[in-house]
Amino acid sequence: MAERRLLVLGAGAHARAVADVALACGWTIAGFVGAAGAPVAAKGVVGSDDDLPRLVASQKFDGAVVGVGNAALARRPTLFARLRDLRIATPSLVHPTAAVSPSARIGAGSVVFPQVAVGAEVVVGEDAVLYSGTVVEHDCRIGDHAYLAPGVIVCGNVRVETGAFLGAGAIVVPGVVIGKEASVPAGARVAADVAARTKFSGSKEHR
Repeated sequence: MAERRLLVLGAGAHARAVADVALACGWTIAGFVGAAGAPVAAKGVVGSDDDLPRLVASQKFDGAVVGVGNAALARRPTLFARLRDLRIATPSLVHPTAAVSPSARIGAGSVVFPQVAVGAEVVVGEDAVLYSGTVVEHDCRIGDHAYLAPGVIVCGNVRVETGAFLGAGAIVVPGVVIGKEASVPAGARVAADVAARTKFSGSKEHR
């Protein structure tokens, strides 16, 4: 099989984690693209965001994914749109240890990390992140650019809208809507809708 080379947009710790998923999926890492002036944690940085047209012209990669984490969540839609504008392929990456229902759909550019479970009829949008150990049960809708941190549990018939963030270990009960660009902190138990562009401040799960 011909080598498949992937460019990762990001050069921090999250980019390294995305690269690990890509390697497990059979890709070779063509390099990392960092934001100009931003700290670099990954080895193999081949340029900054401004260098993307040059990198495309070089034809040294076959696809690209966004690899910036929750600290730069607002940048994800812009970076993903840039890839689309430059007509760069944006494959989804699903780690081999993830359990994804045959009836689920994973959108372009989304990354599904190890030990994730995705249930029946789930739809995951584009450029979403389902981090390690996350569970997304049946009939959920996960929007574009949504970010689910490690160990999130999303029960059935939940809607997580575009750009929403769910912190590590958050639990969302059935039927809840997490609004566009809303934020849920780590460990929260969400039993009611969260309005768009707000931060959930309800009760937390006590152990």
